[in-house]
Amino acid sequence: MVMIKTKSPWIQDIKIKAIDLVDKEFIGNTPPTVFVGSKYINDKKVNVGILSPLDNKEEAWKYDNPYYWYKNDYSIKKVVELRANLINARKQANIFDVRSNNKFLELAQEIAMSSKTTSIEVELKKKLRPKLSIDKVHLPFGPGGEANKIEAIDNIKLEKKIEKVFYDTDLKAVDAIKFLKDKGLSEYQLSQLLSIGIMGIKRNRKLVPTRWSITATDDTIGKDCIKEIKNYNTIENYKLYFGNYFGNYYLILMFPDAWSYELFETALPDNLTRPDEIVYTTTDYENHYGRKDYADNTVGGYYAARLSLLEELKNLKKQASCLLLRYVTSEYSVPLGVFVVRQAVRKSLNSEKYEFANKKEMLDFAKSIIMKRFNYNIDAQLKNSKMLDKLNKQIKLSNFF
Repeated sequence: MVMIKTKSPWIQDIKIKAIDLVDKEFIGNTPPTVFVGSKYINDKKVNVGILSPLDNKEEAWKYDNPYYWYKNDYSIKKVVELRANLINARKQANIFDVRSNNKFLELAQEIAMSSKTTSIEVELKKKLRPKLSIDKVHLPFGPGGEANKIEAIDNIKLEKKIEKVFYDTDLKAVDAIKFLKDKGLSEYQLSQLLSIGIMGIKRNRKLVPTRWSITATDDTIGKDCIKEIKNYNTIENYKLYFGNYFGNYYLILMFPDAWSYELFETALPDNLTRPDEIVYTTTDYENHYGRKDYADNTVGGYYAARLSLLEELKNLKKQASCLLLRYVTSEYSVPLGVFVVRQAVRKSLNSEKYEFANKKEMLDFAKSIIMKRFNYNIDAQLKNSKMLDKLNKQIKLSNFF
């Protein structure tokens, strides 16, 4: 059984089938999925893992397809049950080894570029122990161990468009991400490709920890969207959206002004004793010209939420100043990574929609929604908003006519 500290008693009942079925050798079927650890072991070495369930090839892809889970209304428990049975067979590598001949990394790269599930034969150094790795940025996965041997059983068929980027050693990583995004690859796929070092100018390629590659991909695609939407006119009216995915509620406020973005993230207790109770909140902001430093307060969620928001503005062919208020409830019983953030914002943008003629009407309505749903007064958050402060103080040319 899984032993992990959590508020969800059911997680202790998650059965990791591999514990009973695997001694030291097994045949797995990677979706395909690779993972680069974020802890440097020594001298720039990291753990590089190939993740695979024991199930047949026809079902393996479901273990690493968050968009499928979303479309098919998978519960948090069902996602965790799947991910808990992904075995992480790993080896150590220097982050710069992708620039030279390294058989294991070449295999990991080919698997990442594969167009379909790949069967692998694995020999571990030790027997698996029950474990579930959980993180706020990346998806959870099951037990793992250092491998003596990992080999592909099948011939690996590479995705042509990814292969093209891999062999273009003069193409910058930023341009590679844009090219593959335009070809239909998701940000989830792109972050894996970036992490395993298949993109970028040859002399600059390296392994990137998965948690960093996720944020880097969201940020890169987001910045490209920002360049585009800055050429559009602003929205005509004040827009409000409200929705929820896995207990992550987003109140999205769009103001008819030049692009800027602010995010508040709040962990709400189940029963607030009073509407003005102080709860844990973090926030980050960028003005029209962007930010030069990392969003240390809201971290990966900042870039994931911004990306989904920018996709909507790009579809509308408009720009706006956007204030996002995220409320995380106990419904979100197990962290599932920032894919939840992207999907929660996307779902919110396609859920409840309202338009208003002026700012006061929209803010009053926003307050009423959160008060009614959570018995929480958002006045303190609005008062601390850098964006609202700027919008309230700025003088426009239209004021003189």
